[in-house]
Amino acid sequence: MFNPVAKMPLFRLAARNARRNTRRSLLTAIAILVAVMSVTFTFGYVGGAINDMMDIYARTQSGHVRITHKEYPDRERFLPLHLNVPHVSELLPIIRTHPAVEGVVARIRTAVLIDFQNENSPGLLIGADFERELGYFDILDMVVEGRAPQPGSAEILIGAILAEQLEVAVGDTLILLGQTAYRSMGGIRAEVTGMARSGLDPVDRNVLFMPLDQVQLMTDLHDGTTEILVFAEDPEQAGLLANSLKAELDGLVIGGLEIQTWKDQGALVQMMESSGSIFGVVIFILMLMAGLIIINTMLMTVLERTQEFGMLSAMGMRRGNIVALILNEGLVIGIVGALLGGIIGSGLSLWLEQHGFNISAAMEGMDFPMKNIIYSDWKLIHPIIGFFVGIATAVGATLIPARRIVRLKPAEALRGK
Repeated sequence: MFNPVAKMPLFRLAARNARRNTRRSLLTAIAILVAVMSVTFTFGYVGGAINDMMDIYARTQSGHVRITHKEYPDRERFLPLHLNVPHVSELLPIIRTHPAVEGVVARIRTAVLIDFQNENSPGLLIGADFERELGYFDILDMVVEGRAPQPGSAEILIGAILAEQLEVAVGDTLILLGQTAYRSMGGIRAEVTGMARSGLDPVDRNVLFMPLDQVQLMTDLHDGTTEILVFAEDPEQAGLLANSLKAELDGLVIGGLEIQTWKDQGALVQMMESSGSIFGVVIFILMLMAGLIIINTMLMTVLERTQEFGMLSAMGMRRGNIVALILNEGLVIGIVGALLGGIIGSGLSLWLEQHGFNISAAMEGMDFPMKNIIYSDWKLIHPIIGFFVGIATAVGATLIPARRIVRLKPAEALRGK
């Protein structure tokens, strides 16, 4: 039996057919291009945002492992100083000598009432060892005016936005009022030595920093702290590190310690870890939209060529070869669109990796651990995934018009029905 495509491979014949109706082929390719470009770009952008949030959350709030009083996490929203970790000077050397530990910092977080020129405002006071914080909270790098407070001195570094709201200048004196470890009122008079700008709106709007020893003095936590943050050499091994520290520190503190990994400390990390499924839904929607466009354009193309396919069938071309021909046309268009979409999406992602995207206007007033500028995190796997998903969408969407045409009998197809 004569095979009308025996002398020409299906793929080459499909490529030639795709050029016959340039407008429709171009529309189909653009649908795939936009979808693959969006997937590639979104992978990098969302990945960069999530990595940034998780890094900030670990450095500013959770560490990779956090050590607190046993009952502290359940009442953390009240920042209870009476539920503290005592004997810090004895615990820190033990933790620092652990082979899986990169760094350890002790912090006190407490709510205060700021009194300045007979005006009161709430704030969050953080007591920390500024030198030990290098590479983590990086308090010393936040100073944009004046200087950092010195240990042993009642001095304050204030968030730049908070300073603007209170109309505080370097050299002014603030009175801070707050609770003590004995649940009584305490206070301290301190000089503002500098302004801090972290790039995190919640920090710049609400936080004051003081040397750890001064906050211990104010709160009657003479050798205590509210939390110890431990940073692991390998964050993925935080669970093993937490279990090891539990064994080493067991029984050293009356009342017990709560040792949690950063993934166990609240909904934020869990939400970010579940973002993969959310992103999968986004990809599905993008590809569904592209698929609907492909189905429409390919269906119109196939219907216009009904008589052509009827003639091929009458000349002996098997239905399977007709389906393969139509699918190959979708494959050709899909390859072109997916390839260009991957290139353009990668270009946008790489540009954003260098220059970033400023979202300060959107983040203003939001209590969320995200910097005002987001940088993409492009990886080669992003365009590769987009490329194959785009091709699969193009070929899959072409199946519907292909199945429609092969159901026609040759005589009906020749009459253009």
